[in-house]
Amino acid sequence: MPAKKPAKLSAKDLEEFRASLIKARAVLSGDLSQLHEEAFGQNGNVDASESRPGDTSDGYYQEFNLQLLERDESTLREVLDALDRVSNGTFGHCETCENMINKDRLRAVPYARLCIDCQRAAERRGS
Repeated sequence: MPAKKPAKLSAKDLEEFRASLIKARAVLSGDLSQLHEEAFGQNGNVDASESRPGDTSDGYYQEFNLQLLERDESTLREVLDALDRVSNGTFGHCETCENMINKDRLRAVPYARLCIDCQRAAERRGS
């Protein structure tokens, strides 16, 4: 028996996902500010006066914060793109097969671009 296609999203569903995305945008924006400050210092530069000779932990934490900053910036871009898709009526449609993305998947990853089958296929291809 073929798998049942997910139902189209209702106006209530769309509002729920839009609210979730707006909340994620707010959290990520705050995280980005904090991570930027931790990585670069309050003035935007690494404060060399705080580093101690032979202490590599400062460099490690800066690198770690830079990696988190990069990841969060990427996630924020995905959230903003998802908000655009809500506005233009394409939210919830898989960008590969154009079927609706399952609501449970969207609740877990509200900025998902692909249905679970297409996401798995993309991961197997390494993209």
